[in-house]
Amino acid sequence: MSQVTRPAQALAMLWCLLVLSLVGCGDNNNHANFDPDQGAHPGDWLPARHAVAAIGHLDDCRPCHGADFSGGISKVACTDCHLGNEVDVHPLEWDGRDYALHGNWIRQRVIATGVAPASLTTGALATTFPDQARAATQSCATDVCHGTDYRGVRNSGPSCFDDRPGVVDSSCHAGNPFSVHPLDWFPARLTVRAGIAPTILPAHAPYVQTYGAAECIIPVCHGNGTPPTIDVGVWSTRITGTTPTTPDYQAFGYNGFTGFTTGRTQVTVTNTGRLCAACHF
Repeated sequence: MSQVTRPAQALAMLWCLLVLSLVGCGDNNNHANFDPDQGAHPGDWLPARHAVAAIGHLDDCRPCHGADFSGGISKVACTDCHLGNEVDVHPLEWDGRDYALHGNWIRQRVIATGVAPASLTTGALATTFPDQARAATQSCATDVCHGTDYRGVRNSGPSCFDDRPGVVDSSCHAGNPFSVHPLDWFPARLTVRAGIAPTILPAHAPYVQTYGAAECIIPVCHGNGTPPTIDVGVWSTRITGTTPTTPDYQAFGYNGFTGFTTGRTQVTVTNTGRLCAACHF
């Protein structure tokens, strides 16, 4: 974000207050909930309250943030934080398929830094190129998105971690922010046992024997139906910033926006992991 001089900032604020007084944004009952005395939104405006207020009331934001939400007199554009547009926190090309597409998005951004595509073998982001992966996801690891430690933010992005093996939906990745599987499964090793399709993850057998397969057999990982389907709250992958499945609320403090959505729909998801039947005959 460009630096704004103090006089210019003051002038912008005066204009904002003038507009607010004309359109009623200074009214505490207005959806925008702008405090003209402080010249800002309430301290707890981000991340939850601004998303709730924006649902169905985006026009209240235009006087300050611009007709096209590119900043306006507030000099704060929605895309300063959102990767998509004013209502899409994630890239538009994900089209709601957050789980299926976010991994490749990260890999492509790492490749753009000069890392050879052939080097990004399974687990490489988590073990060989974690610094590059962190740089590629710096817009995700903020205190209003997925947390600076990738462990989630209340009423915003869920935690990337699964700190409790065997607990379904305790979170997502079992290794680190860039590995869905435990780190001790790497480096990859091929099995040559007769009757078993070659797999790069032979260490999964003792893991499943120890913790069970319940956390693996979910729609966004290895599937749990034909085809795998999940219930999604209205706009759940967009303006609310939530994702189709809901990580453990109590353990991670993530509360989602289910209380502010109206109705649910069922969508089909593409498996992000191999079907177990591809190897198990």
